[in-house]
Amino acid sequence: MSKMTPPAATRPFPGRMPAGMPNPFGKLRYGSFQQLTPSCYIFRNIVNSGVVITADGVAVVDTQINEPMARRLLAAIRGVTDAPIRYAVNTHYHWDHWAGNNVLREAGATLICGALTRHFMEVRNRRQRAFLQSRGFSLPPDDPAKPDVTFEGELTLRLGTVPLHLLFLGRAETDDATAVWVPTERCAMSGDTLMTGSFPILGQPVMNEGLSDNRDWIKTLQRLKSLDPERIIPGHGNPGGNAEIDFFIELQAYFLDAVAALLDEGLPPHTIIERVEAELPERYASLAEVWGTPRYAILRVLHSMTGWQQVKPSALPAARPDEVAAALAALEPDASRYIEAAQEAEPGNPGLALAIMDAAVREFPNDPLLWVRRGQLYLQGSRNARSVLERGDYFIEVRRSAERALACDPECAPGLVLLGSYLAMGAYRNGDDPAEAMTYLSKALRTSLSQRDEAKVHCYLGLCCRAREDEASARASFEKALELDPSYMPARLAMLGGQEEASNEAGARQEDSTQ
Repeated sequence: MSKMTPPAATRPFPGRMPAGMPNPFGKLRYGSFQQLTPSCYIFRNIVNSGVVITADGVAVVDTQINEPMARRLLAAIRGVTDAPIRYAVNTHYHWDHWAGNNVLREAGATLICGALTRHFMEVRNRRQRAFLQSRGFSLPPDDPAKPDVTFEGELTLRLGTVPLHLLFLGRAETDDATAVWVPTERCAMSGDTLMTGSFPILGQPVMNEGLSDNRDWIKTLQRLKSLDPERIIPGHGNPGGNAEIDFFIELQAYFLDAVAALLDEGLPPHTIIERVEAELPERYASLAEVWGTPRYAILRVLHSMTGWQQVKPSALPAARPDEVAAALAALEPDASRYIEAAQEAEPGNPGLALAIMDAAVREFPNDPLLWVRRGQLYLQGSRNARSVLERGDYFIEVRRSAERALACDPECAPGLVLLGSYLAMGAYRNGDDPAEAMTYLSKALRTSLSQRDEAKVHCYLGLCCRAREDEASARASFEKALELDPSYMPARLAMLGGQEEASNEAGARQEDSTQ
C-alpha cells in the first residue's frame, strides 16, 4: 500500500514551504470525481462517496462530511448524468458519512441505512457532535436527515438492470458496518470497514468498538474479501482491492499479536506502548498519520484486552507538579508576569508553559487578553501533534479560550481575531460554510487592530472566500493583507497557492504553521 502522494511543492520564493510539503493556504480541490467501472464512480475527498450511475437512476453511498461538500458531490454527478437520484445509503453512524443527507433527500433520494445505524444515529449523536467539534469541524444546529428506510441482514435495490446488494457486515470500525456490493461491476463500497493510504483509525481507545481481541473486524474484512471484488471504494483513501484488504488484516493482526505477547510478559501499559512503537515495522511506521496513529492503535488494543484506559489519553504535554509549583511560586500576582513566564518556558518546556497559562486564567478569569494568550499558546502547541485526533486536544482549548475571552469582552479584538481565524481555517480545510468565521472576522475589522492583526483578518477572510471557491475575492483579500504587512507569510503562501490545487485530504494534514 502506498502513501498518498502530496501535491507538488510551491515554486521557490523567500521563506517557502519545505520541499514536498503541501501549501497549507493554497487553493484546494474540494473533491474529485473518478469513474472506476462502467457504472461505479468515486467522489474522492476527506471522506469518500461511492456513486452508481445508470440510465434508470443514481445511488449514492455516504453523503459527505457537510452540506457544502454534498452539494459539490451532487454537482459532480450532474456533470455526468441527469438521471434521477434514487437512493442514498449511509454505511455507518459516524457523522462524516451522513452529514449531507439533507442535500441528497432534497435531490430526490430515499435515505437508507442498517437498522442499528439508525439507532446509533439517535443514541450516539451527542458524542459524535462533541468529537467532530473538538477536531475543528463547524456543525449546524440541527442534525442531518435520518434515513426513513432501514434493513437488517441484506437488502437488494435495483437501478434498471444493475443490482445493489446492501450487506450488513456487523463489527468493524463501528458495530454497524454496511457495505454495498455491485456484482455486475465487481465493485464494493465498504465505508470505514476498509481505509487506505494513511494510518487508519482503529477505533477510539476508550470505547467498546473497533479493533478488539475477538478479531471481529478481521472477520468482517474477510467477509468483504470473499466477495472477490476487483475494485473497492473505501471510506477514506484511494480505491483499493483485495491487496488492500490483506494489508489491513495484517496490520490489525500485528497490533493484536504484539500487544498480547507483551501482556503475557506481565509488562505495564506504558512499557507496552514504548516497546510496540519502537519495534514497529517500517511498512506500518511509514504510513502517513492524518487521523489515526500507532499509539491510538496500541491504546485501543490495550483497552480491548484489559479494560485499561477508561479516559481518553491526552496529547497535551504535561509538566511535573513540582516544577509547576516552583514556577508559580516565583510569580508576582500580575497578569503580565504569567505571560512572560509562559513565553520563557515554551521553547524548552511547552507543558510548563501551558500549565502557567492555565494557572493565569484561574487567577484572573475575567481578563480577556489572558484567555487569548492561552488560546494562542494551545494553537502553537497543536502544530507539534502528529494527527488530527491528537490536534483535537489542543483545538478544544483554543476554541474554549477564544470564547471565554469574548464572554469577558465581546469587543475584544484579539479574541475576535483568534476565534475568527480558527473557524476560517476549519471551514477552508473542510470545504464548509465559512459564514460563522466571517462574522467574527468582519466584526474584528470594526475594532482597533494592529496593522499585523488587520493583515491577518484580511488573509483569513480570503481563506473564507477560497472555501466558497470565490477565487477573485480571495485574491483581493490576500492582496489587501500584503498591502498592510508585506511580510505576512500566510498571505504570501495563499497568493502563491492560487494557481495550484491540492486535494483537501492532503491539506487537512496541515495547520496554520506560519501565523
